[in-house]
Amino acid sequence: MPYFIRPFAKFDPQAFSVVITCADGLENALLTELASFGLMGEQIRTGRVRVLVSLAKFYHICLYSRVASRVLLPIGEYHFRQKAQTISQVRETEGKKATRTIQTNVVDEDVPESLYEFTSRFDWTNVFGVDNTFAIRLSVDKRLAVNQQFATLRIKDAIADCFNQTLGRRPNVDKSPDFYIYAHASHELFELYLDLSGTSLHRRGYRVANTDAPLKENLAAALLYECGWHTNKHTAIIDPMCGSGTFLTEALLMRIAYPVGIDKKTNEFGFYAWAFHDDKLWEETASHALNQFHDNLATLEKEFINGSFSALAMDANAQAIKACHKNLMASALVPIAHHITLEQRPLAQAGAALKSVCQNKTADYPLIITNPPYGERLGERDFIKPLYQGLGLLVADSLRDTCHTADLAVLASHVEHADTLLMIDPKTLKCHNGALSVYFRYGKVDFDKTDVIKSSLIVNFNKQELTNADAQEFINRLQKNSSHLKKLASKHCVTNVRLYDADLPNFNVAIDVYGDKIHVQEYAAPKQIPSDVAKARFNLVLSVIRQIFHVNRESIFIKTRMRQSGNDQYTKNAKDDNQKSKKMYVAYEHGAYLYVNFTEYLDTGLFIDHRNMREMIKNASRGKSVLNLFAYTCTASVHAALGGAKSVTSVDLSVNYLNWGKQNFALNGLDLQALTSDGADKYQFIATDVFEWLKNNTEQYDVIFIDPPTFSNSKKFYGTFDVQRDHVALINRAMNRLTPNGVLYFSNNFTKFSLDDELNTRYDVACITDKTIGFDFNPKKPIHQSFVIRHKNTKKADAHDNSRMTHEMPSQAKQNQAKQDKKTDTKDKPYKSIAKKDTHKVNKTKKSDVQQDVLTKYGKKADKITHFTAKRFDEQDKSSKPTQKIRYDKIDGKMVATILNDEMASIEPTPKKYQVKKSGQ
Repeated sequence: MPYFIRPFAKFDPQAFSVVITCADGLENALLTELASFGLMGEQIRTGRVRVLVSLAKFYHICLYSRVASRVLLPIGEYHFRQKAQTISQVRETEGKKATRTIQTNVVDEDVPESLYEFTSRFDWTNVFGVDNTFAIRLSVDKRLAVNQQFATLRIKDAIADCFNQTLGRRPNVDKSPDFYIYAHASHELFELYLDLSGTSLHRRGYRVANTDAPLKENLAAALLYECGWHTNKHTAIIDPMCGSGTFLTEALLMRIAYPVGIDKKTNEFGFYAWAFHDDKLWEETASHALNQFHDNLATLEKEFINGSFSALAMDANAQAIKACHKNLMASALVPIAHHITLEQRPLAQAGAALKSVCQNKTADYPLIITNPPYGERLGERDFIKPLYQGLGLLVADSLRDTCHTADLAVLASHVEHADTLLMIDPKTLKCHNGALSVYFRYGKVDFDKTDVIKSSLIVNFNKQELTNADAQEFINRLQKNSSHLKKLASKHCVTNVRLYDADLPNFNVAIDVYGDKIHVQEYAAPKQIPSDVAKARFNLVLSVIRQIFHVNRESIFIKTRMRQSGNDQYTKNAKDDNQKSKKMYVAYEHGAYLYVNFTEYLDTGLFIDHRNMREMIKNASRGKSVLNLFAYTCTASVHAALGGAKSVTSVDLSVNYLNWGKQNFALNGLDLQALTSDGADKYQFIATDVFEWLKNNTEQYDVIFIDPPTFSNSKKFYGTFDVQRDHVALINRAMNRLTPNGVLYFSNNFTKFSLDDELNTRYDVACITDKTIGFDFNPKKPIHQSFVIRHKNTKKADAHDNSRMTHEMPSQAKQNQAKQDKKTDTKDKPYKSIAKKDTHKVNKTKKSDVQQDVLTKYGKKADKITHFTAKRFDEQDKSSKPTQKIRYDKIDGKMVATILNDEMASIEPTPKKYQVKKSGQ
């Protein structure tokens, strides 16, 4: 072996091998691209593809490759000597550390010296001249323990020493050299190349504006190759969360075959000083590429004009749309930029735009491709999975009636996020966007699986002949109900209905249908019914349901509904080994998707009986500020937001339910980080006691919805809530937050509820129960009572003035007012109601209807609480002394006492009765 090896001694410009590098995971896309160039490549290692080219094909790759990072001419490679070594490896899984011992191979030589010795074997005077400049680019695998800077220096020394020994002088090193020597050292081998591409090919000249977590241009191009965009079969490109518009720009540049390397044609390639460079051939190739690009640009413009092609990009962030526009204007797409639609539009409002793109039947095969904010832009990871699920549902809903087929392609940081996307024969690619590992899921949209109406059990119900002597009455009733509700559900596009509710005494269950799932609640059997008889009847019910609806056991969820204490109906059930826990299913109503849970809670997270009320709130919310009190899982808030509310505030004591509500928002494409025009959060989720929040908050709202529990004794606040006893105080406080022309919707499920006459006197009140009871509930026995409440016309100016006084009160006056409020507020607190002595006696000797109802429903626990509070009152009452006669009036939500003289007292009505609460509350 001679001292110097001449690497290009037998070089043939018509047939030579090059190694093309790309990001890990993009090898298949690169091979696809080379195939479109008429070249057959092969993957030799991760991120390395080798292909045999001519000089003309080499120039074509440099001009047109959108996936490649570098085009390298191989010089040589060296395999390091290895030795076996035992190492201890520590891994952490779910917070627990585990140590294991493994056998591995490590380099058994001095790496920098080995790099020097191997580089010294080559005759570098055969690569470039002494008058040329050069630079070394060395990339080092993290598994190789070596100082990268020192190793680079040793490679440079080897090349310099070669020139000194051969010519007596050496070329200079420069930051912008004539030749780049690309070297890569892994834990197994060392590679040397002449870098003919110069700077990295992934850089495009149009990237002038960025957003958070921008997508690399060559990654975007590779993913477009993966989903077949280069075949020109798609008639539209749509990006509903476009960011800086990388997908859109790359797709359109690919459509017109723009030579992306033309931007660096003048001086950035690394082959200009190369001995085998053919300048004439290069100029001809570049000139032909430009001419072809202009022809393709004119063709695409005609397609835009005649409607056979469309391009749409949307984003909720205005800055993202501006960045997208700047990048388009900096690219070669300026002549057709006015045909491209850019809209600042959140995902929740993207449906109409998607439909409009495909209304033209000649443009009915779109590619919807996007890079959602998978953590970097969204911020809160708990709401990313609902965002992906909602994206898939939105795309399917929007395009189902206008497209015969559509392709969906989405990037995700976790593969389970992509799993929520319903596709036909989906494919998944793991790749990297910078240092971040991401998953690319693509395939055809499954319109059938995402069609909630088509998959609804109640809409698809067909009556059949079934005979069972033990359950014939139940079979007949269930089929009769199903036939009746099928017509109404189809008419109103409803998929969630109450199908049966203890209609027959021997089958004491409630059956709800949620799309393609059935929720069965068994009411606890009376003590006189033997447990084995009750169990046999319930099993019979489940068997009949499976036969009628042709569903398997996994589609039926069962619960036993017993009398609950306090907030037990909102607490988690004990885990049942026969049921899947922590599983959220998607329900649909009136254009909104909502999560339901059939296993962990007694209630599912969606009250079917309030369906009409939610639609009413949605219709009243456009351009309004909306307040949802006792928000639960924020289903009404979602409808308000989808209805175009200016802002939506949800208040509930439970953080878990508010997080559930946020997931509902993300599922519907509502941007949790959206801001109002004045910079405030558009959607607020406040975890606190409703009464305290109403007391301390001064904001005004146009629409308020209150759906309180009948009774609550949550451990998170000290006291109890009774809807009959406390609704006056609750509504008065809420009305203080209602704008003069606003509307308050109040609803509750206490069957014996009676609205206090005081509210009818003070406000305009109308009972709307008949309008809010759905077609699947008995209007003669309403499951809830609902009211619409407004300020009276004569009160509007006063309310407005009071609001202004609250906001404009000087600081000292505010302090004085706060002290006065503290003194008088106890008369309005639901947990510290104060009344006259004779009223106390009445409350002590006779329980109100709601108290009696609570005792019946919630048993001894509530009974103890009631008696304890009465006892506390008696102790306080014995120490009190007779005082003047007092009238209590609520003024601006506060109970104010007025001392009456005998004449005034004689005409005063009997004071209102207030339940005494535990002392110190």
